[in-house]
Amino acid sequence: MIRYDIKNGICGRLYLYAPAAILCSVFTIGFYMSVQNRNLENEKFTIVNILLYFFEGKEPFSPELGNAFVFPVVWLFIFLYSAFLTLNYPYSNLTGYGVQAITRTKSRKLWWFSKCFWVFLTTFLYFAVWYLVSLVLSLILHIDISIQYSERICAELLDMKLQPMQAGSVWISLVILPVMTSVAVNLLQLCLGLFFDRIYCFLASAVILFASTYFQTPLLIGNFAMVKRSVMYQENGMDFTQGTIACAVLIILSIGAGFWRSRKYDILKKT
Repeated sequence: MIRYDIKNGICGRLYLYAPAAILCSVFTIGFYMSVQNRNLENEKFTIVNILLYFFEGKEPFSPELGNAFVFPVVWLFIFLYSAFLTLNYPYSNLTGYGVQAITRTKSRKLWWFSKCFWVFLTTFLYFAVWYLVSLVLSLILHIDISIQYSERICAELLDMKLQPMQAGSVWISLVILPVMTSVAVNLLQLCLGLFFDRIYCFLASAVILFASTYFQTPLLIGNFAMVKRSVMYQENGMDFTQGTIACAVLIILSIGAGFWRSRKYDILKKT
């Protein structure tokens, strides 16, 4: 069943990754043009600056300051499209081979864990598209491929003054935590699909992500995927270890709850 899901749920749906590649190109080129327009081309502009732009998120909102709240559009698009990408296939394939496999093997466990593996793989591939397109455009635009970054570009274009970031911090904040957060949200969405209609599951994912941009709390997991909520940006920011543990716990709980539900629920009704 895993091979079937890879063939039909990934290889057969590669066209769905095209919007991500296109938007990544638009955002990257737009940010590059902003650097040029600010006469910052002499700065050490690197691919890390681009990734910081993607995953900067939103600083903690303070209504008492009287500032209007502005949603982090790029960040929201990245995570909402990831949730959309993993929304329909797990239950829409419960026809033909999907029904036959469950009937023949009499194993709901096989069906459930295959779908969980598919969510992992789909999410990894989706983020790989963002990183790969960023890398290719960086090479084309002569943006430095380095673990370093320009503090001035961050300060002037992103309004972000960071603590010195070591290589490990860069990898965790710009690769590991964004991917883990997205996997956790997508698996929670998959689990909820055994309880509610898919549109409500996607709405739940959207509420979690939108609320994460407004409220700074570890209870809203999206906080861990925003650089402006991390300890690299603010003294009392989200800790990397705490974020990794929170994502892992949500992933395990979603897989476990979904497995329990799949054993007691008539999956074939989802058709």
